[in-house]
Amino acid sequence: MTAHITDFKDSEYAIHNHKEIIFVLEDMAKERTTITLDAGGGVSALTSVIKVNAEAKNVFMDISPDNRINEKITDSKLVKFSTQTGVKVRWHSTHLHMVTLPDGKAFSLTIPAVIERIQRRAYFRLNTPQGSKALICKITLDDTIIETTVMNMSAEGINVMIKGELPEIFSQGMILEGCSIDFPEIGMVPLKLKFCGIWTSVKAKTGEPLHRIGMAFVNLSRGASNIVQRHMIQLEKDQITKS
Repeated sequence: MTAHITDFKDSEYAIHNHKEIIFVLEDMAKERTTITLDAGGGVSALTSVIKVNAEAKNVFMDISPDNRINEKITDSKLVKFSTQTGVKVRWHSTHLHMVTLPDGKAFSLTIPAVIERIQRRAYFRLNTPQGSKALICKITLDDTIIETTVMNMSAEGINVMIKGELPEIFSQGMILEGCSIDFPEIGMVPLKLKFCGIWTSVKAKTGEPLHRIGMAFVNLSRGASNIVQRHMIQLEKDQITKS
């Protein structure tokens, strides 16, 4: 049975795309993310995603060591899930079943139709790869397109490096229409940016000015927001692996 989400289905952080939901759940399974399970009536437990069966549309999760709690959880008609650290993810399920897997018993539930994924620190920035793996942001100015290198990004915006003299259009609060970022394995994602300011201005060895400027996302679509968050998850993983 598909979970009925009533309190965050219209949230700006709600994810409705089935493939994106599977990606988030599989990521939690890989990281063994601790999840609080709340079955109501004072019944709760700590659990984690064991695995996701995309074809069968099922999620398998750890059970409680207390069988009495497990019985109350499977009897509950509404179970809430919420992560407590890092990026907060939450969803609901209308019913859980107890099943037996090769490694033991587990809860089984239908992959939720909607989940909410909140980047708690909206301004948390991650440096992006440079060189051949750099993200390229295209800024449209009248009939001219400026290609810039993204230096870092957050859920709220990006810092980019622009060479040469800055066009006059770059003024505080200016909205830049028709921009896009080329994300790996996805392609160009259209977006709107707001000029927030110049962080540094230096000169390259050639004497050419280099400007590092900050720009905020404006009315980012749900799909684009999911892509940004997904890319940030991968960036964070890569940086943890290298550290």
